[in-house]
Amino acid sequence: MTIRIETDRLILRLPEPRDTDAHIAMMQEPAVAATLSPTKKPQARSDLWRQFASYLGHWQIRGFGFFSVEEKATGAWVGRVGPWMPEGWPGIECGWAFHSDYWGKGYAPEAAIASVRWTFAQFPDLGRIISVIEQNNTNSQAVAKKIGEEKSGEIFEYKGYRLDIWAANREAWLEWFGL
Repeated sequence: MTIRIETDRLILRLPEPRDTDAHIAMMQEPAVAATLSPTKKPQARSDLWRQFASYLGHWQIRGFGFFSVEEKATGAWVGRVGPWMPEGWPGIECGWAFHSDYWGKGYAPEAAIASVRWTFAQFPDLGRIISVIEQNNTNSQAVAKKIGEEKSGEIFEYKGYRLDIWAANREAWLEWFGL
């Protein structure tokens, strides 16, 4: 399977084993771990390796998953974005994480919009897309707003955490961003 999505500044492609070290480095950054790690601290390399392996496997099991995101200008791996729905998840989520060196450049919303557009095109019966966001993660909340999601009032409890569900209705999102 080959999927390549291009935006003005980014390339979204299927994750590959060569992305493992970049993913681990991103997830071991204290600023990233503070909102994406269950302990709020960087996890062990072996745990993050298993996490990345699950992203590769998600594509095999579900037929969709996180994309690796590359910066067009440099070819650098900058993060991940995409539809995600592991077992027990409350719906198809657009999730994202970016290396902190690339924060503040607008890459997360640019990639997320492309990802949601792809997801809605792949799943014509999908009525909404969600993002599951830690309640103190103001950066991800800002991205969710930029991509047309609103806090739904729903809470998803996961491993002892209460996470907010942000959502965008398909019809409203497509009116705003289109396919």
